[in-house]
Amino acid sequence: MLYPFAQIAADGRLLANLIAVHLLVLLALGLSVGLRWLVTHSSNRLARWAGTDKLKEFSAEATRHGHTMLFWLTVTVMALTAVGGVVYQFAGRDVRADLGNWYSLLTPEDIVRLGVAVGGVVVLAVLTSTLVRVLRRVLPLLETYALTKLGHPKNEATLRHWFHLVDVFIILSVRLTALGAACMLLGLGTWAVSAIAFVLYVVAIVALARLLTLACRASTHLVADYGTKHLGQKPLYNYWDRVTRLFPFGERCFEVAVYVMAGWLIVGAFHLIAIDAEHFGPRIVACIGIFFGTRVVIELLQVLLNDAFGLYKNEGEVDQKARTLVPLLHSMCQYVLYFGSCLLMLGVLGINTTPFLAAASILGLAVGLGAQSLVTDVVSGFFILFENQFLVGDYVKIGDAAGVVEEVGMRVTKIRDEQGKQHIIPNGQIKGVVSYSKGYVNAVVDVKMPSGSDLETQFKAMKEAGRRLRKEHRQVLADTEIHGLIEWNNSDMTIRAVTKVQPGAHAAMQSEYRRLLKQVFDEKQTPMRAAA
Repeated sequence: MLYPFAQIAADGRLLANLIAVHLLVLLALGLSVGLRWLVTHSSNRLARWAGTDKLKEFSAEATRHGHTMLFWLTVTVMALTAVGGVVYQFAGRDVRADLGNWYSLLTPEDIVRLGVAVGGVVVLAVLTSTLVRVLRRVLPLLETYALTKLGHPKNEATLRHWFHLVDVFIILSVRLTALGAACMLLGLGTWAVSAIAFVLYVVAIVALARLLTLACRASTHLVADYGTKHLGQKPLYNYWDRVTRLFPFGERCFEVAVYVMAGWLIVGAFHLIAIDAEHFGPRIVACIGIFFGTRVVIELLQVLLNDAFGLYKNEGEVDQKARTLVPLLHSMCQYVLYFGSCLLMLGVLGINTTPFLAAASILGLAVGLGAQSLVTDVVSGFFILFENQFLVGDYVKIGDAAGVVEEVGMRVTKIRDEQGKQHIIPNGQIKGVVSYSKGYVNAVVDVKMPSGSDLETQFKAMKEAGRRLRKEHRQVLADTEIHGLIEWNNSDMTIRAVTKVQPGAHAAMQSEYRRLLKQVFDEKQTPMRAAA
């Protein structure tokens, strides 16, 4: 019964086929281990290049799925190799005979060419290894030199990251180029060289985009220091201060523009964009530039308006009209500039702007006809500003709201009362205004006393309180006037004191006058009751 199996085992063909199958299985296992290391190493490198937590999480998830896929692919290849070996054995084939036949077909020229190709690959590997070692010695020296010349406490980490990325990109480019040359020497076909060239193209674009964004981030601090040194004095200080506020926004715009161009170049290599692919990326970048330029113009215009109206002077020298008009003019300029930039961006994208202008005209007409209250508010706001009825900083009373004017717009007026509440009043609803900020205002204090009190003594005490008030406070414009007895009955009488003070200071001076009057009466031991 065991004789057939003994014959099969005694045949050298089974042993040779088994060795061949084992070699193929080991080759598949080695390739799997190498691919697993490549996936892990590449994902970690990519996460370090980007330096973002989101990409690190994505890289870890992709690595996990890649390992799972490689495991099952390796198991499948090993199983198919074993099944193929069994079929090969029962088909009566001998690996020794097949290899001998293949070798017999080789000519001496083929063997020479194969030897030359293998020798070239070995030489190429040695040269590549030597070049990589030289680069790894030179690049740290360049990094040290750059940190010495361009180093800054705020950009040192960015520069180190930049040089690390340069190191990885150059070495990877050298290795990919060497791999392409090896494929050419071995005659593996143009498809392998084309695939390696495409990978090198994509890696170059991604690395260049990342290097540009890091260079922009590192150079921002140097430009800020240089500008502060040379432009940080008057009269350009305010303009430079506004520009430096836009640096973070400019960095984000530059990063978006660079990544858009990088994505456009990579996608264009696949020929996936069919609609005007030639100019799509540059147009998006131009739109980003227009938007950033608009923001710069708006910021500089804000400084120009503040400077023209004298808002950078001391607080006591600032004109109230300037504080009223500057926010309004800046808001109007913002609307105009943003609308104009939107039209420019639509034109850059190749979109006809005539329908949008027509729609804006029709919308304006509809608003004018339908929103009559809005038109009334705008017209009323225009006359308020034109006639200088009140300005920012004035103390006014409009209806039930009394307080300091914070903003006078074309549509609404905002008032902050003494309790800190802000009243927003549409300009069309302002029917009457009581202003406490035109020239002067009277601080009126009514003092109630027992009907049997000596009037002359009370008048002298109130005069003394008024004298102290004017001496201690510059808001008082004239001596306190005693208007005499304004109310009298059997139990008490009321005496009125009137003090001319600066606009908006009447409430504070009334309180201060009562305090000083109480002080004088305490010195004279006189009973009193005061009321505003």
